[in-house]
Amino acid sequence: MNKILLTFIVSILFSECNTKNNSDFKIITNSIKFNSSDTLEIQIKSTKSRKVLDSSIYIDDKLVKPPFTLLNYKLGKHVIKAEINATEDKIILEKEFTLYAKNPPELYSYKLINSYPHDKTSYTQGLEFSGDTLFESTGLRGYSKVRSLNFSNGKIINEKILNDIYFGEGLSILNNNVYQLTWQENIGFIYDKNLTSVKGSFKYDASREGWGLCNDGQKFYKSDGSNKIWILEAENLNEVNYIEVMTNKKAINKINELEWIEGKIYANTYQFNKDVVLIINPISGAVEGVVDFSGLKKQVEQIETLNVLNGIAYNHNSKTLFVTGKNWSKLFEVVIYKTNE
Repeated sequence: MNKILLTFIVSILFSECNTKNNSDFKIITNSIKFNSSDTLEIQIKSTKSRKVLDSSIYIDDKLVKPPFTLLNYKLGKHVIKAEINATEDKIILEKEFTLYAKNPPELYSYKLINSYPHDKTSYTQGLEFSGDTLFESTGLRGYSKVRSLNFSNGKIINEKILNDIYFGEGLSILNNNVYQLTWQENIGFIYDKNLTSVKGSFKYDASREGWGLCNDGQKFYKSDGSNKIWILEAENLNEVNYIEVMTNKKAINKINELEWIEGKIYANTYQFNKDVVLIINPISGAVEGVVDFSGLKKQVEQIETLNVLNGIAYNHNSKTLFVTGKNWSKLFEVVIYKTNE
């Protein structure tokens, strides 16, 4: 098991449900912070000397028994629920807790390898390579499109323009199909790689919006503007699970464009920090690294509509990272490195 899974901190937040007589009892824990290798102690205490006949403890609706270890719990919010039998009453109490990563993210910077022309009218939402062909999805209603490009000169190979009612979002490629999200329209589109036709579409489930999309060759990962990244089945795009993106101090919201790179999810964040990319553990949700791309925006044409860093693509042939932004006039090829090495 990845060692990052063994290094969580849990912070307990209180939330009592409005069930009959629940003020007579409280859920007591042995601390408000835990390492996941430690044991969480849970006790039911009566505030009015009422007798507990028996009780059942659930974490995330799963019945658990002591010792209550946190070893295999993913980061983010969880709920302890206690079902208590006391005389003639059945009482339900709830207490919410949140798991944070124990270690702070490692810091990365970049070395610029090259720069290439990029269409400054493109409000970049998704970016991904297939071989040496770059695919890009752009946003804004009336301007949204998906296109394939020669990255070295920026020339369009193929292009599909969306209906004006759609706001284009993230993009990913799997099994010779191109998958594109829309923002608030609750629909994604599937194209052939030549972008000649729409082969199908899919709806969102619990995820509230469409933001970023990537895949690991077996399943998709989808952001929705929150701190959640949803895991989707490749066959039907059904949402089957999610991770929550967490540092050692906070949840990171507005997770945006995604890219799968050598077993990790790289992510832009919209307006959280405009010049960084997060490196996320896809199992736990822990932010393991932060790449500081400060300075790149100053190297593009400064226009009124110039917007944030958004667009991450990994070229498997060159083993280099390509980044751009919304309405940026350049696409940058970089390699990243830890700043403490």
